[in-house]
Amino acid sequence: MLNIVFFLFAIVVIIFLFSWIFYKFASLLLVCFIMKTKILISIIVSLVASAVCAQDVCYSLKRIWGDGSTHCAFTSLVEHKGRYYCAFREGFSHIFNEKGEADGKIHIISSSDGDKWETETVLSRTGYDLRDPKLSVTPKGELMVLMGCSLYKGGKLESTSTLVSFLKNGKKFSIPKPVNISSSASQNFAWLWRVTWHKGTGYGVAYFKAGDQNKLELLATKNGTEYEVMKTFDISGYPNETTVRFDADDRMLLFVRRESGNRSAMLLSSSAPYTDWKQKELGFFCGGPDAYVFPDGGVLLGGREIHIPSRPKTMIYAGTADGNFQEMLMLPSFDDNSYPSFLKVGGEMWITYYSGHETVKPSVFLAKVPLSLFNMIRK
Repeated sequence: MLNIVFFLFAIVVIIFLFSWIFYKFASLLLVCFIMKTKILISIIVSLVASAVCAQDVCYSLKRIWGDGSTHCAFTSLVEHKGRYYCAFREGFSHIFNEKGEADGKIHIISSSDGDKWETETVLSRTGYDLRDPKLSVTPKGELMVLMGCSLYKGGKLESTSTLVSFLKNGKKFSIPKPVNISSSASQNFAWLWRVTWHKGTGYGVAYFKAGDQNKLELLATKNGTEYEVMKTFDISGYPNETTVRFDADDRMLLFVRRESGNRSAMLLSSSAPYTDWKQKELGFFCGGPDAYVFPDGGVLLGGREIHIPSRPKTMIYAGTADGNFQEMLMLPSFDDNSYPSFLKVGGEMWITYYSGHETVKPSVFLAKVPLSLFNMIRK
């Protein structure tokens, strides 16, 4: 009997010892697991925190026009006498309607606060396609809109010219009329794409066909309707859409889109009297370029990016007037999109552009981006 009791006691002790050893071993494994888990979690949190820190400057984005029923594209944004004006082309598609006709109209909307927008006017010309409106304010304080005017026959482009309209007495835009250019650019297929006013003179670049290439002509105007040629540029790569800007030292900067060869955008620069020019390839394509030059020489450049040709994006670059740029901000964009326009409003940079990421056909969007984002990147 005593032997049985001793045997049972021995079994209980052995079970206890094994249980204690298992407990200690399991605890050790659990501690190791927890520590490794904590380390993994710490790494993940660190990575996430870095991503958040990299995106700690937020901006607002709002669709200000378009419900998908029409194709809205090619924006321009200005402030005039306390109101904000945005112009864009509106039509059935990028060019042709369901009947094969090009029927683009220029739609101009306005707002007192950038949130609620209403139609100011719709400009059209029977039988022609109006597109790429560009707003500016003349030295006389008039709101001016420049636009391309294309004639198509049987789906083929027959001619291109430039029209201009002015907001008279702040009430009504005048009927668009052709501008007068005293040069070879006054022939068919000439297009004055944008005018920038500087110290009482308006400057713009017209592009026109010259054989199987394009040529550029730098033009100057005092009234927005009559233009004189300052210089002709013979640049390779089929140059076309060009934006003129000035830095604090009165240096003129031309941001040029190119369509052949390596398709790199180009920056042309010259100091007054604008006869000797430097040129630099920027190393990336930029469709529908717009630029904003800060007083300290920093530059924002925006346009269509085609790193993936079938998936163009609206990209904003930060750089200098010497032509050194880096990608800074890609705005939400899908399908047919881009052609941004910059307007500094208080502590924000307002950027209009068009995109199809919300609607069946592209709509017009307004991004309000804190200037602190641009300052951070530029530094």
